[in-house]
Amino acid sequence: MPVVIQYLPLQLTLPTGFDSWAQVLTDWRVCRAFEASPLPRCFNAEPELAAPFVAAISRAINERQLRHLSPELMLLRQRVVEPTYDRAGGPAYITLRTSMEAAQARYFTEHHHRAPVFPFTLPPEVRDLQTAFLAARQRHAAEVERVERAAARAYWKAHPRHGIADNFFDDAADSSIPAMMARVEPEWWWRSFFTRLQSKSKRHHAGDGRLLDALPSLRAQATKTTLAAQIARWSETAAADWGWKSGTHYRRLADYADRKARSTVAWFEQRAPGYLGTPTIRRALDTRLPLLLAEHDPHARLIAAERDRLSEHWRN
Repeated sequence: MPVVIQYLPLQLTLPTGFDSWAQVLTDWRVCRAFEASPLPRCFNAEPELAAPFVAAISRAINERQLRHLSPELMLLRQRVVEPTYDRAGGPAYITLRTSMEAAQARYFTEHHHRAPVFPFTLPPEVRDLQTAFLAARQRHAAEVERVERAAARAYWKAHPRHGIADNFFDDAADSSIPAMMARVEPEWWWRSFFTRLQSKSKRHHAGDGRLLDALPSLRAQATKTTLAAQIARWSETAAADWGWKSGTHYRRLADYADRKARSTVAWFEQRAPGYLGTPTIRRALDTRLPLLLAEHDPHARLIAAERDRLSEHWRN
């Protein structure tokens, strides 16, 4: 009987102050872009604010790449669901669905006229048709999922999320750190930093870090012979949901992540000692950054001037 080699779960130690490996890897790229740029003038008196600035830019990138859902993609995926069920199930499925919907309509119409309160149990005809209908959909669920993912792959091919496009922060809120920094600093500084950030993030997607976050549980569920299948299934879902595509073997990715984590922690400790490990220091700097940018924000001054002008008009 062949021996199946069992490996212990691959456990990377997440550095203090980080919530995920997606955050670590993105922070690493942002701080490298920041280091390659001149120090922003607004940070001259408070250079430690580089730490919350890097963290804020990193969060904005992860938010867009992992949690900013595309309504267009959601609608596109939804549109293929029912046509795929109809095609996979054929005439028998369509007839079953029509019969179930007709039985439900008769039942609700009859009880609407008889009494305002519906009984707790459905009649056998409606219940049996619903059971058969749900069973038919379950039989074809895998085909529907395959078509949904194909539609998602086509969408992400036309709207790639790897890297950072020129319009990446264009729809950021006016009060967000990227939008405020772009207004506060001269255009050349923001453009210099942003260009370097694009270069450092050319092939990056926060899904790389999410794979590392998920890897211990995937390893715990799998033997050596099934780990590849576990990762492949996870990757298919990530590719459809986030537009992520893996280009690096997980062990190589883990090795890179460990080195990048040490480099990132050292950068934060040099720029703002205690930012990662001391919550009070982190909260203080995170609070100070938007206040400083607001003090220098030309939009805020324009709004204040307009408000003062309107106030004088009212007094007259």
